[in-house]
Amino acid sequence: MPPLRPLIVCGILLALGAGAHAEPTLRAGATKQSIVPPHPTKMGGYFDRLDNFTGVSTPVYARALVCGNGEHTQALVSLDLIGVSDQLVKLARDKVAAETSIPAENVLICAVHDHSAPTGFVGMSLAGEADEDTALTEFLISTIAAVVKEAQAAMRPSRLGFAYGRLEGITRNRQQNNNEVVDPELGVLKVEAADSREIIGILCNFTGHPVILGSNNLLLSSEYPGRAAAVIEEVLGGVAVFPQGACGDVTMHRSGDPFEEIKRLGNIVAGEAIKTAGLITPSDDTALVSAVQAVTVEPRVLPSLVEAQERLESLQQALAKAKEGAETGPKTRRLEREADAAETTLNVVKLAQARPGLVDEACHTSVQVMQWGPLIVVGMPGELFVEYQLEMKQRVRQATGHPLMVAGYANDYIGYIVTPRAVHTGGYEQAIARVSHTAGRTLVEAAMTLAEAGMKKEE
Repeated sequence: MPPLRPLIVCGILLALGAGAHAEPTLRAGATKQSIVPPHPTKMGGYFDRLDNFTGVSTPVYARALVCGNGEHTQALVSLDLIGVSDQLVKLARDKVAAETSIPAENVLICAVHDHSAPTGFVGMSLAGEADEDTALTEFLISTIAAVVKEAQAAMRPSRLGFAYGRLEGITRNRQQNNNEVVDPELGVLKVEAADSREIIGILCNFTGHPVILGSNNLLLSSEYPGRAAAVIEEVLGGVAVFPQGACGDVTMHRSGDPFEEIKRLGNIVAGEAIKTAGLITPSDDTALVSAVQAVTVEPRVLPSLVEAQERLESLQQALAKAKEGAETGPKTRRLEREADAAETTLNVVKLAQARPGLVDEACHTSVQVMQWGPLIVVGMPGELFVEYQLEMKQRVRQATGHPLMVAGYANDYIGYIVTPRAVHTGGYEQAIARVSHTAGRTLVEAAMTLAEAGMKKEE
């Protein structure tokens, strides 16, 4: 039966080919698109900045990383914005799902917390619906869907690898006024082509407020995260996607000309990311998981308008008396801080009266947990204090064996998420918060339940 041998060999090869094809193969794509609005808009980040932007210092972008393994496809989108509302995220997710094969719950949308970015879109207008910029909303939704669709179309066989770098000395805890309670780790997920060392994308995560430019700035800027991303892309290639960490109480050490500081700090972050990426050996880990959990948190109990006014007046009187007596030092600084916080609380009370749903809206939110090969990503819906991030990193490592990256300002914006300690130590963050000091614990436990139950453990 010699004539049958070629057919037998061919059948064996086909069987082997089918078996190889059945094994999960990771595919990835990353792209970016400008989100500089086609018309002037308000800028986020400062209550006292009321004018529209007048120009562009550095472009602002939507950046997307999409991965699929044949069974599951997911996307992470990072936006150079102050935050994202749950309304915007729902509309954008629905459009992504309609135009791609990616389910809405497999899309995480976060902001870098850029204080020099356009705002006023749905859910992010201080004046409420009456002042929303519908054209900006539609522009952002379309761009988010387009960048995800483009990244999906660019997917090709890939491998993932993760490592932490470390940056000491460039951040401080502004709420505690120290350099110790910060997170110096810089997370890097390297996405590399399977058949070469070509970089497809770099997921770079660091924790520090992008507030280098102040309220007098009227130029759009991608701040230090944008500078870091640009340098990473220039040196390594691919697209750098920057999810901001839990920087609610963490800011950047800075001095001098703010535009030069953006370059300096961005270069430092980029340098560490580039070094760390060079030390990563990607693996064949193809695990992709995404889970979203709705969460209800307790509202902050606000004082009445009369109580808030009386508190402010009392502190202002005490501060004036201290200054009249030529008192300086810790007591005066404490009174100044408390008076500033009392004024902020009064403004929140007034805003809550003008917008009755302001506090309640913040109490209904969600957390999202994703796995990207060796890495777990937790999406948190606001300005989480860094202590919670440090805790979650330890718990996820212990429970799953995987490193963790927190994507703050993800899928919603509920304001500051403070620790119980902050209720007693005070400060701006507690004064402007809309949710209770218990909210952080509720959100963390919801995220940890998802991570421990749904993520694939490292062997």
